[in-house]
Amino acid sequence: MRVLFTATNWKGIYFCMVPLGWALQAAGHEVRVACAPAQAEAIGAAGLTPAPVLEGFELMRVERMSRYAAAVRSPGAFAAVPPVHPETGQPVADYGEYDVAAHEEDFARRYRETLGRNCDAAVEFARAWRPDLVVHDLMTPEGVLAALATGVPSVYHSPGMFGSVEASLHDPTGAFARHGVHGWDRSQIAYAIDPSPDELAPDMGTALRLPVRYVPYNGPGAMEPWLLERPERPRICMIWGNSASGIFGTGVPALRHAIDAVTAAGAELLLTVAPEQAAALGPVPDGVRLLSDHPLHLLLEHSDAVIHQGSVNPMMTAAGLPQLVLSLTDDQIEIGRRFARGGSALLLPGLTATAEQIREAVTRLLSDSALRTAALRVKSGIDRHPTAARLVPALERLARTGTLTAEDLPR
Repeated sequence: MRVLFTATNWKGIYFCMVPLGWALQAAGHEVRVACAPAQAEAIGAAGLTPAPVLEGFELMRVERMSRYAAAVRSPGAFAAVPPVHPETGQPVADYGEYDVAAHEEDFARRYRETLGRNCDAAVEFARAWRPDLVVHDLMTPEGVLAALATGVPSVYHSPGMFGSVEASLHDPTGAFARHGVHGWDRSQIAYAIDPSPDELAPDMGTALRLPVRYVPYNGPGAMEPWLLERPERPRICMIWGNSASGIFGTGVPALRHAIDAVTAAGAELLLTVAPEQAAALGPVPDGVRLLSDHPLHLLLEHSDAVIHQGSVNPMMTAAGLPQLVLSLTDDQIEIGRRFARGGSALLLPGLTATAEQIREAVTRLLSDSALRTAALRVKSGIDRHPTAARLVPALERLARTGTLTAEDLPR
């Protein structure tokens, strides 16, 4: 069986699909990952075969442009953390430094054109390679289109906590019609692989949900021996990823508040940040070990809690530990609310949280046994799901027959 994955030019989004790729390859199937050239090295390092046929559009720049334009229209709403320059990602003295009105329309046009060319490229590659099945992430309509245009089934792979109802249903490129597919609607997502615990499962609409056990993958990295040594005091791990500094700049106050709160509580802090964020922090207090882009799952052996900026990867990776979620974007706020229903996470708005609020939350992370009990319950719910290896026969059946029912799924 040949399986085509389509991956967004934002590596955190497609990380969830990597363990499924391993399982398919271990079962003797061929896997190719249609991606932008910028992602080819990371995909290859994960042990999968990239097919760099898609164009890369800088998605952080998309987010920065959106935030800058909104701030120009409503400056007061962004007083706490002003937007950075859409092109450079650096702070601006005033909004007049970048004429967003002159650039916004052209920027949107170039984004639409890139998406359209990517849709065409995905269809062209699928017609040449002839996959039996397509697996796509939340942000790649190219995968859905490639499957429909070549008459093979497709499956949406959620990173957890994101339902198929979150998928954009807007095709500004006309690519679906161009390839003989009538429109782009949610009914075209018929199957959804989802690692979320059942009690927290997101809305998959009419799609058949295929539960799968979550296997953390946060990129390649080494397991340093010191990580196996149990610390003498509580250890909190904090991840402040590339998206945080890339979209919001390196001056979000919540990061420094969290560092101060953890050290004031007498805990050790493992802090992994993007290189530019590490440089901006300067000297850090005693008890803080500063790491650069370190895979989170390798840091959790003896960690007691996790703090992060609301991305779903650390949320799911650290599901067995109490978490403080300092959400920075609207979707992170919503995903954080969903996850917090399990009782294991504390939520604060990362752009406006005060030092006192973060200090109180860190105290709870270290002292509230109910958070730890709930985290173990959430992790148990995830671990009850079938492994990716056990899901492979169902996907083989889908590729062979074109359909699946709940009775076909592993128990």
